[in-house]
Amino acid sequence: MGLMKEEYQEFLNQMGEESFLNPYRDVCRKMEQKLEKINIDYSEKLGRTFISQITYRIKTPESCLNKIVKKKYPVNRRTAREYLGDIAGMRVICSFLDDIYKLAEIIKADKELKVIKTKDYVKKPKASGYQSLHMIVEIPSAEGERRKIEIQIRTQAMNFWAVVEHHFVYKKGEYEKDAFEKDLKECARTIYKIDKKMLLIRKKMETAKKNEKN
Repeated sequence: MGLMKEEYQEFLNQMGEESFLNPYRDVCRKMEQKLEKINIDYSEKLGRTFISQITYRIKTPESCLNKIVKKKYPVNRRTAREYLGDIAGMRVICSFLDDIYKLAEIIKADKELKVIKTKDYVKKPKASGYQSLHMIVEIPSAEGERRKIEIQIRTQAMNFWAVVEHHFVYKKGEYEKDAFEKDLKECARTIYKIDKKMLLIRKKMETAKKNEKN
């Protein structure tokens, strides 16, 4: 047990070193710049806001350790870099459902990026009701070293649900979370219906504008 504690502490120390973190910070900033440019270009093209919010974070050493232990990987920095695709994480909030997939296609078409994996929790939500499109993307840092970053793309309504669920359920409190799961799932289904309805309204408005010009 003592050796295990030493191994874990050594891992935490290594994961907190600037030499390890800097390339991840760099790819976050680089991806943020790409997304900001995409937003400017497509907002102008569409005549509306394409991306409403871009945020990023670096996973804490403790969270990395918990995930590695849970997945029964060897506890070392090399394993973390190879197997954890979400050490660097980015959240992108779009206004409409179809914007999620449009953005995913733009990311796939970027020759500097390599899409490693895509998980569509919009079309197939998690059991909890969680909805989002996840992409693990590999991108070169300023030093030329490639790093993975997880990009979560969702609508504003989906994000509202996810923030509430993360706060009250994912970060488990002392209460019995099962009591709230049914209500959360119901809200998630309602949110998806609202997103589809808002998309339909937007398309009707766009058609009306075209007809008006003609």
